[in-house]
Amino acid sequence: MSKDYYNVLSVSESASQDEIKKAFRKLAKQHHPDRNKGDKGAENRFKDISEAYEVLGDQQKRQQYDMMRKYGAFGGGSGTGSYQSGGFDPSQFEHIFRSEDIGGFGSFADIFSSIFGDDTIFERGRSGRRSPSRGNDLALTLDISFGEAVSGIKKTIAINRSESCPVCSGKGAEPGSGQTTCPQCDGRGMINYAQGAFSVSRPCPRCLGKGVLPGRPCRNCRGSGQIKVRKKISVKIPAGIDNGGRIRLQGLGNPGANGGLKGDLIITVNVKKDQKFERKGNDIYTKVQISFPQAVLGCKVPVHTLTKDVNLSIPAGTAHGTMLRLKGQGLAVNGAQGDQYLEVNITVPKDITPRQKELLEELAKTM
Repeated sequence: MSKDYYNVLSVSESASQDEIKKAFRKLAKQHHPDRNKGDKGAENRFKDISEAYEVLGDQQKRQQYDMMRKYGAFGGGSGTGSYQSGGFDPSQFEHIFRSEDIGGFGSFADIFSSIFGDDTIFERGRSGRRSPSRGNDLALTLDISFGEAVSGIKKTIAINRSESCPVCSGKGAEPGSGQTTCPQCDGRGMINYAQGAFSVSRPCPRCLGKGVLPGRPCRNCRGSGQIKVRKKISVKIPAGIDNGGRIRLQGLGNPGANGGLKGDLIITVNVKKDQKFERKGNDIYTKVQISFPQAVLGCKVPVHTLTKDVNLSIPAGTAHGTMLRLKGQGLAVNGAQGDQYLEVNITVPKDITPRQKELLEELAKTM
């Protein structure tokens, strides 16, 4: 808890993001485990450096960390509000910090949750009933073909998510059984703890932050207020989406707590490989096979594009591996039009007739 990320990276509190990045690169290179094999101290130092940069290298996380640090949450606050100086007033603490606010900090995110639990809340003044919180996002991967990615398509998918119980309307109580005030939190939904100069609140473990207890738990949802459902939805896949592209559908995730907003459904698109085409950005790559005489004399060969078949002119004397371009035959995405590139491969026959051999030998004498 005494770890100070500015000290770890040897930078000042006023350091720019560029200075922090340079300091991280220098220290990471110096203490990287690959350069210090067997040195446990260097390995631990590298972890501290990476952890510090994960926080200070992100502007939003850095601001949150600075707020925590200012009020002495890490034992290193420099402001007058540090609890070590005895001058911290919880009523002046404007921001509410939850564990999800500092997600991705590594051990930093665990500092408070390891002491108070995952749902610890530092609130301004005395906490009342637990505030609404946004529901969790749902994530899934959707496989589509290369052709579907090019032209776009509508897909019907099934998702499993939580919804408010229709029998008790999300209250968790059997209809007509009523509700009683939770005696443990006195209806506030939160339990207060004193930790130094901080006023720390956690959701009441008895009523789960609701502030009330059902007269009789709802039989349909067993008192949770939510049920699991499987729902089919239609998803529009935009034309030109690339492999790994994401689609966010707002409000199709799990419901929030205490009247909070629903989470989102995040779909990651997996585009299957195609036997003919390969995509690089908005450009399309494919191959065309020709014979040795066609390469020497030149020819026209039919080739496939994304939308039609065209006759491609092969210039005389084309070498194996030559790239030819069909302008404007790639993907059109966000107003940018790609091209199609064709790699010319010359086929060399394994078996030839005596007459063909004779002609080739005659040709070889003249070259």
